[in-house]
Amino acid sequence: MINREDLPFISNVLSLHNTNVDTSFMHNVLTAIKDNEYMQKDILDSLSNNQFKSKLKLLDIINHLDILDVNTEIVIFGSWFGSILLPNLSPIAKKITCIDLEEDVLKIAKNKLFPYLNNVDYIPGNVFEKDLSRYHTCDLFVNTSCEHMQPMKEWPFWSYVKSGSIYAFQSNNMYQIDTHINCVSSIDEFKEQMPKNLEILCEHELEEERGTRFSLVGKIIKNEGIE
Repeated sequence: MINREDLPFISNVLSLHNTNVDTSFMHNVLTAIKDNEYMQKDILDSLSNNQFKSKLKLLDIINHLDILDVNTEIVIFGSWFGSILLPNLSPIAKKITCIDLEEDVLKIAKNKLFPYLNNVDYIPGNVFEKDLSRYHTCDLFVNTSCEHMQPMKEWPFWSYVKSGSIYAFQSNNMYQIDTHINCVSSIDEFKEQMPKNLEILCEHELEEERGTRFSLVGKIIKNEGIE
């Protein structure tokens, strides 16, 4: 059952669709919770106020840069349920690829939350090990989970990425969360985790009660590997 303290997620779900209240998505969320009770806390957390604030800020930066169109190919590292990113990105993208370590999470996203999205692929696995041909054609790489994995400069497939592709990454200084294995204490420390062939176009810091989220958005400036 959903507790009183979990109710804010309802307004968050509905706000994803602004003036057109999409009760079908609400139905999908509640069905996913009912059918996967062991994932209830995680599903609700994926639609929490903190998740909304941080991910919508990153989307706002992306939209301000005016880089998305009907031909855009997107890869999301550590996609989790895609609860906030997918409803916002899928209507204006050609193809989205979600990669996450947890196959159960991807199955819930694909079969319960977003069964109606036909331009999204869900691939289980470690993004530092998945060698995918779609990296060559990707226009936008998104990673809002940098604190859950090794530094992005260590990602072994940068040489595949075409010049001019955009990256949008987030990390935080929330060391107190057990699953955060690679937090950063500042935006400058986060920059140090970026490959040398990435040009930063925008940086942002967002304060919340648990700490600070750091956002970096930029582009690949040359098609070369990193040192």
